[in-house]
Amino acid sequence: MTSIPLPAPGAAAAGVRTIGVGQPPPAMRLLPLRDELTLHEGPRTRDGAPTWTLHDPVTNRFYRIGWLEFEILSRWDLGEIELIAADIAARTTIAATAAQVEAFARFLMAGNLIQARGPDAIERFRRQVAATRKTPAMWLLKNYLFFRIPLVRPDRFLKAVVPLIGWVFTRWFLVLVLLAALVGGALVVRQWDGFTGTFLHFFTPEGAVLAAVALFSSKLLHEFGHAFTARRYGCRVPTMGAAFLVMWPVLYTDTSEAWKLPSKRQRLAIGVAGMSAELALAAFATLAWSFLPDGPLRSAAFLQATSTWIITLSINLSPFMRFDGYYLLSDYLDIANLQDRSFALARWWLREKLFGFGDPPPEHFPARTRRILMFYAYGTWIYRFFLFLTIALLVYHLFFKLLGIFLMGVELVWFIARPIWGELADWATRRDRVRINRNSIATLIGFAGLIALLLVPWRGSVPAPAVLRAEQQTRLFVPKAAMLAESLAYPGKEVTAGDVLFRFTSPDLEHALQQAQRKAQVLRWQVQFQGMNRDLLERNQVSWRELEAAQAESAGFRSELDRLVVTAPISGRIVELADPLRPGEWLKESTPLAMLIDPASGIVEAYIGEDDLRRVAIGTDGVFHPDDLGETSIPLKIVAIDDGSSRTLAEQSLASVNGGDIAVRQDAAGDRALVPESPIYRVLLKAETALAAPGRVQRGKVLLEGQRESIAGRTLRVALGVLVRESGF
Repeated sequence: MTSIPLPAPGAAAAGVRTIGVGQPPPAMRLLPLRDELTLHEGPRTRDGAPTWTLHDPVTNRFYRIGWLEFEILSRWDLGEIELIAADIAARTTIAATAAQVEAFARFLMAGNLIQARGPDAIERFRRQVAATRKTPAMWLLKNYLFFRIPLVRPDRFLKAVVPLIGWVFTRWFLVLVLLAALVGGALVVRQWDGFTGTFLHFFTPEGAVLAAVALFSSKLLHEFGHAFTARRYGCRVPTMGAAFLVMWPVLYTDTSEAWKLPSKRQRLAIGVAGMSAELALAAFATLAWSFLPDGPLRSAAFLQATSTWIITLSINLSPFMRFDGYYLLSDYLDIANLQDRSFALARWWLREKLFGFGDPPPEHFPARTRRILMFYAYGTWIYRFFLFLTIALLVYHLFFKLLGIFLMGVELVWFIARPIWGELADWATRRDRVRINRNSIATLIGFAGLIALLLVPWRGSVPAPAVLRAEQQTRLFVPKAAMLAESLAYPGKEVTAGDVLFRFTSPDLEHALQQAQRKAQVLRWQVQFQGMNRDLLERNQVSWRELEAAQAESAGFRSELDRLVVTAPISGRIVELADPLRPGEWLKESTPLAMLIDPASGIVEAYIGEDDLRRVAIGTDGVFHPDDLGETSIPLKIVAIDDGSSRTLAEQSLASVNGGDIAVRQDAAGDRALVPESPIYRVLLKAETALAAPGRVQRGKVLLEGQRESIAGRTLRVALGVLVRESGF
């Protein structure tokens, strides 16, 4: 890294105003540059032109400048704009103009890179300080989502340690890491079931502390990977500390001096060093897992070998936020300020496509680079839109309702609405330049089409998952845990209501019945012959109550035994039968036995969401489309709509866990009931002509001719419903 001395301060007269925003002052002289600024050789551009990096150590900011700007700085001691422009034109091949020199001077002035002299400069600084000064409440409002707290100044430590760990950056250490990964991976594959089933011993105080130490050590190693690599290439690391992202603490390292490095390879090495350090740790942790005994240490090794580095890569490789992936992409493309420059290009492209202003692009890039920047800019906008929307919902649920609503509103307004409003305001300032051309006509047509799409009630049909089944159908279950004595059912059998299909026996019930009958018989004898015995006569009332209880108990056992005879509740046909049932087999209670249907009449059972309920009514037309393309569609009419939502989903074929369209969860009570995730209402439909029941349940969809509704109207109604639901405190 080479540092180039800046020219010595010129002899500008005290009190002479510098070049600032506004009209040039009468005296076209320039104030000297600040003494502490440094200039470093930068990387060459794609076309081979040299660049330089101007460093302001006070603010730790870096400015990438080109050949013209370098020549201007080299002649800054001339003190006058015209002299600098003339000297550059005379001594170089650059046709510099006074306007270019003045523009660069304004840039330096805006960055406070020029010595401030005179009352005007002091007043300007006061205005700048006043503009940046915020009240604690305003600072917290704008920074609560992300702020940094510097904790240490590690540069002296890093400078002392880097020579001692130089072996980490050698080729043989890379070979050692790869060897550990290969051997560890091979050993894990041999114990794959044990590896994937590793018990995490983190549910004790000691285990929780060890898990926290494992996570913290991996993230600390990540940051030191950046820091040591930057220090190795001569970059100063001023601070390391903690940053808070939506109140979640993460470590950070200030490696901004990497901008001084002219080598792209070195800058990429600094950017990838953190992830490389975690991957190396994961390789050694994978190897260690195979040799550690079960316990917290093995669980920690498992955590290091799996979760930590995967989470790190998934977050840090994304270029859409300013993590490692962003800086890697910026260095790879060799485009400083990648985000701002790509956003400017994307905004220019959008304006040209919409209105055809004919403005030149903010910067000229090769076609391939331009496409990459456009893709990156629009991808970042889409990513950030959903990210900030998610964060808005997160802060709403993290805080108490009143504060959550306020913070969510700030998030939506500041990070989503404000940028959109700013672009719309820019369009408004250019409205005088809008002309009738192909782009503006296409924009007008597209805008009109969008308005029509949103406001015109195009949406009429209401789709609903449904099944075609017999109107009368019933499932038969084992009434009580018992032994199968006889099965008279078989698929396709025609039965009449009351026909016996299954007989079960229960020795325990039969024994209990015999005991109850004997007890009742003894009590009945005591009641009949109580007149012959004084003791029995004295227990007259007690004996009668005991007899009644024994008779009731006997009747209960008899009823339970009667239930073990399963009969057909309706006349129809058996269409499903459980796996071959053998007499003598014990079956538990509620085991499915058979499905019995009445094939004479079919019906369609559909389920619609709460939002669509108001759009349909009894008599609404619909069409059932079976999933089986070989079956024909059936026109129908709604004949019944449930008054209340279905608490459980009876038709299991429609459940998401079985490939259906209705999202369900398993009932926490453990009775295997399927509970819909959102309110649904059962709707029954029949054909106008006779519809025979299918031999099996047919799954499909029903399209109902519901009341037409616009997209905007539906969105507004749903939004108002959410607002009303969440308005309670």
